[in-house]
Amino acid sequence: MLSVFMVTRCARAFIPVSVCAVLAIFALSCEKAPLLAPSGSTIVITSPATVLPFNGSATILAQVLESSGYPPHSGTSVTFLTTLGTIQPPTVSTDANGRAQVTFLPGTTSGTATISAMSGGATTGATGSIKIAVGSAAVGGVRVGANPASVGAFGGSTTITANVFDINGSVLPFVPVVFATSAGSLTFSVVTTDASGTAQTTLTTTQQATVTATVGAQGATNGGGSGSTGGSTGGTTGSTTPTTGQASGSVTVTVIAAPTLVITPPSTPPSAGLPAAITFVVTNPTNGAVVRNVTVSWGDGQTQTLGVISGSQVVNHVYSAPGSYTVSATMTDSAGNVTTTATSVTVIPVAAVTIVITPNVPSSCTGTGTCLVTFQIQVTPPTGISIIDAAVDYGDGQGQELGGLNGSVTVQHPYTVHGVSETVTVTVTDTLNRQNRGFTTVQLP
Repeated sequence: MLSVFMVTRCARAFIPVSVCAVLAIFALSCEKAPLLAPSGSTIVITSPATVLPFNGSATILAQVLESSGYPPHSGTSVTFLTTLGTIQPPTVSTDANGRAQVTFLPGTTSGTATISAMSGGATTGATGSIKIAVGSAAVGGVRVGANPASVGAFGGSTTITANVFDINGSVLPFVPVVFATSAGSLTFSVVTTDASGTAQTTLTTTQQATVTATVGAQGATNGGGSGSTGGSTGGTTGSTTPTTGQASGSVTVTVIAAPTLVITPPSTPPSAGLPAAITFVVTNPTNGAVVRNVTVSWGDGQTQTLGVISGSQVVNHVYSAPGSYTVSATMTDSAGNVTTTATSVTVIPVAAVTIVITPNVPSSCTGTGTCLVTFQIQVTPPTGISIIDAAVDYGDGQGQELGGLNGSVTVQHPYTVHGVSETVTVTVTDTLNRQNRGFTTVQLP
């Protein structure tokens, strides 16, 4: 269109057609060539973003000024280059104020994007480029916590949370966090932070464990080749830049020590029907869990709740029959741990009551008259047993109540029949409601 317009003007001005043709060709070439910044111009680029998450975006603004300090002609072409991600569009024209604006798209690769611009002989230079950290390269800190901070003495699980922040202190979303533990196991060792910059995993352990969360690792990659603006990459510049920063944090999960319980049976076997003194000794650890309740199963079908025990406590239990019994105690502590301790107890039969009857027939008994015989009766019950009733049968149809005899007693009984032998019987009833008998024979002259 421009060349036709010029030819028409040349004809009206009586300019030779050959000259007009040359002018038209010159105008057409000027129309196709991009307008570039003149020599001596400067380019300064800025961006409100210094860090970006994956698939984020940032505005890049280039300000072009000629050596005079004034902006160049509007429409001056500016080309942007980046070592990471893409520039959209890669080339743009300035407005009347000499400004050109594009969008930086970081993509999904961690690294530091170095962004520069050029127009003609003017460039941002090595010191005028801007850098935007992408993904893990933007990491500034990792804060790690555990909930709960401790597990029981026999193991448990706790949630490990890593909060990741960028170099500006803002949350850093969508970056991988690597978890490692000194003990136990983790449900996930690599977790990507969510939109709030948080990554979580679960630790299961029976030992004290230190869990470390790490984001990024030191490294470098070659941006490759000389500057280029080709295709969708928006251009790259040859340089070696770190692909990612590194930050880590850790938390220690402790194990709450559990109380210990020892059951000690009597030093000598207890007897059936008598109280067996069982000793329970509880030791509460320093800065650990404490006992909340102890329940005992005596092994004979009976149970007993002892409640809170601290230190040593003796508990009596009566076994009704001889035999071997397993005494087990289940202890619940303040950390929720439940432990069971057991021991065995052998119960023996109760010894019988010992009854000794010693008669004394006086020499005056000559076969006539009444013979007054003296009896010394010794009743010895086993330890723990008492006599609640005693009676003596003199063998001649006569008897005598002795009551709760424990020890020795002397009694007398008159016999009127001579030349016979009488059997004397002492019957006692003990506190176990057992009856025992002792015998002796009296020869009457």
